[in-house]
Amino acid sequence: MSDKIRSEHLDRAAYVYVRQSSLHQVRHHLEGQRRQYALAERARALGFAKTVVIDEDLGRSGSGRQERPGFGKLLTAVCEGAAGAVFALEASRLARNNRDWHHLIDLCALTAAVIIDEDGVYDPRQMNDRLLLGLKGTMSEFELGLLRQRARAAYEQKVRSGHALWELPVGFVRTEDHRVEKIADRQVQEAIAGVFKKFRELGSARQAMLWYRDEQIPLPEVQAGTAGHEIVWRVPTAPRIRQMLSNPCYAGALVYGRRATRMVMENGRARQGARRMKAHGEWKVLIVDSHAGYIKWDEYLRNQEILEANVIMQKDQTGGAAKRGTALLSGLLRCARCGRKLFVSYAGNGGRVPRYSCHGGRVDRGHSSCQSIGALRVDRVVAEQVIQAVQPAGVEAALAALREKQQHHGEKQHSLELALEKARYESSRARKQYNTVDPENRLVAGELEKRWNEAMTRVAEIEERLAAERRNDLPVDDNMKNRLMELGVDLAGLWNHPSTPMESKKRVVRTVLEEIVIDSTEQPPEHILQLHWQGGVHTRLLLKRNTSGKHGRCTDDKLVELITELSKISTDQTIAATLNRLGYRTGGGKSWRIHSVAHIRHYYRLPNFEKGKDWLSAEQAAQALGVSGTVVKRLIRTGLLPARQVVPLAPRIIERKDLEKPAVQQAARAVHAGRRLPTNSDEQQELPMK
Repeated sequence: MSDKIRSEHLDRAAYVYVRQSSLHQVRHHLEGQRRQYALAERARALGFAKTVVIDEDLGRSGSGRQERPGFGKLLTAVCEGAAGAVFALEASRLARNNRDWHHLIDLCALTAAVIIDEDGVYDPRQMNDRLLLGLKGTMSEFELGLLRQRARAAYEQKVRSGHALWELPVGFVRTEDHRVEKIADRQVQEAIAGVFKKFRELGSARQAMLWYRDEQIPLPEVQAGTAGHEIVWRVPTAPRIRQMLSNPCYAGALVYGRRATRMVMENGRARQGARRMKAHGEWKVLIVDSHAGYIKWDEYLRNQEILEANVIMQKDQTGGAAKRGTALLSGLLRCARCGRKLFVSYAGNGGRVPRYSCHGGRVDRGHSSCQSIGALRVDRVVAEQVIQAVQPAGVEAALAALREKQQHHGEKQHSLELALEKARYESSRARKQYNTVDPENRLVAGELEKRWNEAMTRVAEIEERLAAERRNDLPVDDNMKNRLMELGVDLAGLWNHPSTPMESKKRVVRTVLEEIVIDSTEQPPEHILQLHWQGGVHTRLLLKRNTSGKHGRCTDDKLVELITELSKISTDQTIAATLNRLGYRTGGGKSWRIHSVAHIRHYYRLPNFEKGKDWLSAEQAAQALGVSGTVVKRLIRTGLLPARQVVPLAPRIIERKDLEKPAVQQAARAVHAGRRLPTNSDEQQELPMK
């Protein structure tokens, strides 16, 4: 027994610390566990009456990056003075980093506890022992770093030689020599190739996901830990599609070190933070054409550019994926004042009316936005320019639409045919398993019968879906071809058709337009648009805008003036009929009705004149003078009777006091006496009197 162990140590408990770094060691390195647990017998042999074994940290690393509750329990016992000695096989069992190791040494020195390993007994209060313990801790930390360095270097060297040492994505399997090759299942191959084909067609991972979900076409997913051999089929989600599109393994490239781990400090301990994706030039290993892929490397790079551009407003880029919103130019407009992208907001009419706004003013100067622009007029004028630009390609667009329709049906049918082939194989396999089982063994036979029934049900479902798809795949006859050709010529009609999806319109706009710079002026009230076409051509457009307080459905000021004048002599019903005969429409483009006229009079606070008092129509003036309507017209033409006519063909309005003029009264008396008035050759257009 060492003279460093005194009675004050024996009066306290001996703490045996048991630890192994990984679960693999816990399961397979059993001899090391036994050696550590045997330290409790050594403690009793040295005279310690009480022994405490701490083994909560089995399977936990001692590097300091992982929380160790057992080590914390040991430190607490040392601080409280309950520990007389700390037992461990060597310093690496207690800690693999100097921070935890020296902290334990300091606490043992303060509480007069000793540290015991296989080599001897150490008293941290003695300088020689403290120096030796420090060297052991440093060597343990260095040993861990050296082992990691060697293992990592050997791992990366094997990866550089073309070996894949990790779980491969679905569609690939790892050979015995850790090489990568395509899975032999043709259904899986064609399903994965279809994802990249659909992305090329739609240009958006989300739109591809929506297509798969709308068509209820599942995609394969590999079961973890099966080396890619066990596969389940599920309808994909958006993250699943993006994961497949961004994985370079599908481009035939072997890549290692794409992500970087950032270490953060939490509660004084290093923790692994969020992982970030590195740029291509920072990848540790990149071997292009390492194995057979589903796409080429150049196509993979183009896909990444499209995915990055589809993130709206990221890094102030232009464009973005075409979404279902009604804003045609979302992601294309840029503010001419601050250079920022314009955002889209929806309001009014059930939240379906779009509006473009620039937030640069609030960001830079702390006040209102740079500009806020209604989308209806801007979208309409840009759409007209786009249709005019692509009109020569209309026939080709019709033919492409025909080919795309046929291709969609073919893809879905082919996918269902492969799924049916696989389902029939599984059903046949389940039937053979059921036939080979002993009927007396009902526990096994019942389970196999259940699997066979499920497989046959699956076959029936796929057969039904395939038959329905074949019924829907009607041949394109000559009438349909002629109709498509007509639509190709009349692109405007096709564009404005209610069934044309907004996503298709947006993709057309993004194909021909790179960006639109927009500004608004108060005087004159107009929008200034600079259309930047693909290829470097620019077009300048001036679009009249609504003044403050107005909108696109406001009634014209001249029409309000006309209603004001007509209300002097006519009722609302007569005014509505007159406006309709004159060809006028409301701000919403509809015919005039009684309530429309009443609403205008109420909204603009128009005066309500008493009919037949101060103002008269030509017919009412004729009745007041006791003459015919022809006489009143002649008096108006000769200028004897003043009358107002706001617009051509509108009724004339006569002020009652003008009937008392001597010339008018003299003319009326002459008519009563049977004398004829002089004629006037001036022609005057007016509506016939009723």
